[in-house]
Amino acid sequence: MHDAVQIEELGTPATVMITEPFQGLAASFAKTLGMPGYHNVQVPHPIASKDLDVLRTMAKRVVDTAEAQLIG
Repeated sequence: MHDAVQIEELGTPATVMITEPFQGLAASFAKTLGMPGYHNVQVPHPIASKDLDVLRTMAKRVVDTAEAQLIG
């Protein structure tokens, strides 16, 4: 989140991908960084144990959302 906010402040669009259980933490941290309501893309938790095919499917589900956040 911190890196994304800094990148945005430099004028480059950014977004954050998080797993669902971290929604509250991400929102709280964004507020602390002075960017309340900062966007993010959420995927199911956990991801570490997923195989490559499952990860590809998850990515395909969120790529349009991420793209929309990046191009505004």
